Amino acid sequence: MAKQTKFVYCNDLPSVAHATRILADSPVLIIDCEGRNIGVLGGALSLVCIGTERAEQIFVFDVLALEPFKSHLQPLLRILTDSAVKKVMWDCRNDFLEIQNEYNVMMTGIIDIQLAEIQARTTVKREGDFQHKCRFTRGGCSVPLQTIIQNAELFFEVHRLQGMDACIRQAGLPTAGKDPEVIAMHRAAGSSVWMNRPLPPKLLAYAAHDIELIGALYEDFKRSAWITPTNEPLLVVQSMRYAYSLFYQGRVPDDDPLGQAAVLPLDVLSESPVPKVRCHGCHRTLSLSCYSVRKQGGGLEVRSNICRVCQIKLLMKRAKYPITWITI
Repeated sequence: MAKQTKFVYCNDLPSVAHATRILADSPVLIIDCEGRNIGVLGGALSLVCIGTERAEQIFVFDVLALEPFKSHLQPLLRILTDSAVKKVMWDCRNDFLEIQNEYNVMMTGIIDIQLAEIQARTTVKREGDFQHKCRFTRGGCSVPLQTIIQNAELFFEVHRLQGMDACIRQAGLPTAGKDPEVIAMHRAAGSSVWMNRPLPPKLLAYAAHDIELIGALYEDFKRSAWITPTNEPLLVVQSMRYAYSLFYQGRVPDDDPLGQAAVLPLDVLSESPVPKVRCHGCHRTLSLSCYSVRKQGGGLEVRSNICRVCQIKLLMKRAKYPITWITI
């Protein structure tokens, strides 16, 4: 039988004060959020889950119950904005956006371990560019290999994202994955189940267990030298770029072809020098190398109006979007 996740449910000021005192003493926090369609148009935050280092203590903050007491949450929010405190997350983009929208604070000091997994594909697993491309042929919204080969320049140094559950399985960690019963609830009723009150104990435990999973992966990545004292400062810089990538795009409908997809935005792992130009799709200001570039008559160079990742999203979603060419 799987070990039951222990957590403290915080839905009033005394429980928040107790949690804040404990969290303030932890140099590393593990953070994950739950809600309805978080990160997209119509999204709403339901729970903010925060654990101490190695998930030794986990607190589940009920955003809806605490709504009348926002002004009393400042001590907790100051921890989230303290750059000296590490915040370990898995794909921080949606959570960063929702916390900013709900509490008007920008988290700092994020360590997104999804980025560590992506970089380990090259530095540890020695995957080449062709193996990176082949990842797009598997899973949901896959792209045929022939299409990838025909558009090789689009996929150059672009990475497909991997889910946390798949990473847990590959790492062979001695921890239970996500609760299949809750996953079935999601599929049947959608993410709106997180907005119901009272929340069933199974949903609260599921949310808290995600903190354990992220904590287990973080410790495993450190043991495997995917995350080291040497590369962690750069990982924080990359993670903050990752967090802001969705913030700059803003909320779009869930079915927007240029909305979220399992592909890492460009200019996250590294940033090229200027010039930078704005993508008409994701609205980020990106290096010229993030676009398709071609020469026209007379040697005139032009670039695509949307970045290469936005073009890949169209291929993944079998969608159409007018691509035009702009003089460089």
